[in-house]
Amino acid sequence: MTRLRHRPALDVRVEIRGELPREDAEYARARAQDTAAELLPDAHGLRLRLTRVRDRAVTRPALAQADVRLDDLGPVRVQLATGTAREAVDLVLGTLAGRAVRLREQGDIGLAAVHESAYRPQYADRPLALRRIARHKAVVLARRTPGQAARELLALDRSFHLFLDAGTGRDGLVHRCSLTGAVGLWSADGAAVPALDLAEAARRLWLTGRPFVCHTDPGDGRVRVLYRRYDGHYGLITPVADGGCGAGIPSARD
Repeated sequence: MTRLRHRPALDVRVEIRGELPREDAEYARARAQDTAAELLPDAHGLRLRLTRVRDRAVTRPALAQADVRLDDLGPVRVQLATGTAREAVDLVLGTLAGRAVRLREQGDIGLAAVHESAYRPQYADRPLALRRIARHKAVVLARRTPGQAARELLALDRSFHLFLDAGTGRDGLVHRCSLTGAVGLWSADGAAVPALDLAEAARRLWLTGRPFVCHTDPGDGRVRVLYRRYDGHYGLITPVADGGCGAGIPSARD
């Protein structure tokens, strides 16, 4: 007798933050289960987090984040915001599934980033005098080629991604243009990465209105990134040597 082997169902977890009608929460869980079925058989651990922002100044208060780990790609992540919870759930799960397909088949996400830019979460309008570095993450950078780093940037839905260049051994950063979706590369030995102290980096971040400022530490010469958080504060990512105080892949979002 031939026995059929059934793959265990994909682990799906849904987290609700803020006040939402029970019907919306149930809808989110059902849609997550449907998406998990579409991503099989090489997907693991689908997570959906749905947040309702209370700030009345925010025009897209429903924030959804979805991520999944795929055998051939590693982690894939999407974070988007819309006006209603159900719309946010549909958009983020549909984008996650579509991004997984594009990355599997073509290695990029095409012009999807340009479309998604209209649904990016909004920055809180926090007065400049009240802003601070709310999170400082020290990380051991993963050794990657620029191509591998760019692939991770797109899969993880980030505006920037720090890595250790496998060819040069220098700190590098790939970033995504919010207008065109094109991916650019900066290196620690390039003229495009200036040496700045934190005060000057914060000043440039405020003057330019960009999501982040990449610069080198005047002390050790390593690349670091000061970035805007959606709560209106700043975050700082600094690389450390192996065995330092932190490890892992740096994130542009909290």
